Amino acid sequence: MMKFIFLFFPLLLFAQPKITVETIHKRLDISNNLLIDGKTDDMIVLNLSILEDAKHINYAEGRLCAYYNLALAYSSQYKYAKSNYYLKLMEPEFKNSNAEDQEISMNILYSINYRGIKMYDESLKKLKKNLVLANDLKSDSTRHAIKGLILVQIGKNYIEKKKYDSVAYYGKKIINELKQSKKMDSGMNTSLKAAMLLLAEAKLNENKIDSAKFYISSAQSVPVHWGNNDFATFKLIGQVYDTRKQYDSAIINYEKAIILAAKAKNFRKLSELYELISRSYEKNGQRDNEKKYDFKYNRLNDSLKKIDEENLKDTVGLFVEEKQEPLKDKNNLLLYIIFIGIAGAVIIIFFVYKKIKSKNQILHIKEKETHELNQKLNFAFEEVIMLAKDNDPQFLTRFQEVYPEFIANLLKIEPQLLNTELKFCALLFLNFSTKEIANYNFVQPQSIQARKNKLRKRLNIPSDEDIYVWMKNLNSNKTNL
Repeated sequence: MMKFIFLFFPLLLFAQPKITVETIHKRLDISNNLLIDGKTDDMIVLNLSILEDAKHINYAEGRLCAYYNLALAYSSQYKYAKSNYYLKLMEPEFKNSNAEDQEISMNILYSINYRGIKMYDESLKKLKKNLVLANDLKSDSTRHAIKGLILVQIGKNYIEKKKYDSVAYYGKKIINELKQSKKMDSGMNTSLKAAMLLLAEAKLNENKIDSAKFYISSAQSVPVHWGNNDFATFKLIGQVYDTRKQYDSAIINYEKAIILAAKAKNFRKLSELYELISRSYEKNGQRDNEKKYDFKYNRLNDSLKKIDEENLKDTVGLFVEEKQEPLKDKNNLLLYIIFIGIAGAVIIIFFVYKKIKSKNQILHIKEKETHELNQKLNFAFEEVIMLAKDNDPQFLTRFQEVYPEFIANLLKIEPQLLNTELKFCALLFLNFSTKEIANYNFVQPQSIQARKNKLRKRLNIPSDEDIYVWMKNLNSNKTNL
């Protein structure tokens, strides 16, 4: 019997499935479907296996994808520290990979984790930085897809911050970005549907119900399958019915959303849905159901608060560590210089050489940072200029985001300034001529000149001082307030 086993043992070895790049990618496709269905536990098990196989054949992109999928799965389970752990493991792999978009995808997930612990401003910083980096992607389709994904995450942060004007602005930017692509894939359609739902939610919160319905219908017409994650659509439909006091229809859609959110294990949205359906039952006079869902909401909300407390400790620790890394580098450099100084005359010469080289590196880094900053400023400036030329209602909101000190300083001088006057000052700050302002606002140049004169009196601008120069100086606090 033993001879029989040994005889066929080599055949059993060769019968094992061969690990190839193709088999790894097939399993990664399965992982994507598991995410859509909310089966994150299965997704984790699968990607741990993929990771081992990718290591076995030394396939860098396979390792990157597995690390990213593990980070994504843990983020979906609100285990942000574990998610960040796998994101950190991605970083050394970039030098071995040709995947130009993976680093940006990693930073997007970092931003999602920051949003998960309500660090919205830090999340937005990462996203807007990556928006600039995405412009350098060589492939047009990849660039449009990644920029759409980043803009969706920016919109979600503004939803959480309840800045619905900004949500509307970025929602339209997503649509415009994706329209530039020659061919839409499932990823782009996912971003397009997300944009429509963001716009619907913004309109709902502004009580613009017809506009909300339009965007919900538009989202439903996008050819993409969200599986269990489609609870967001039913939630918004329920809210539309709720607003119109059609509580039975609202409850039906909330129930559908609850089933899907539970399957997707999106407990934050499930908590929100419990609260919404409880209120609908209350308005509908069904007290027993109201109490049932109110109890579910309170129990789940208490659990989420405990998770948030733990995540806050772990993820803030990571944030502090990131901020401290440059300081550690400086301290290490100082110790290195002291050690070299003790070495003697010959090593001192070497030290001088290293110091000069170090200065050149720092100069190079500063030049790179300055270049990136200029890119950001140019990008933001061009956005504001286009909104001004189109006389877009979002102009003042976006201008205030880009130049917050300017509006604040104006209101210190004259707190009673109206939005129309603030907008006019913003156009002067951007150096638009009298004729240009008149054209954009469909009025006569004489009317614009009269507004300038009136504004001089309100803001006490001396008659011999150029109003454009005064506006520019105001942003840098050079004007006496």
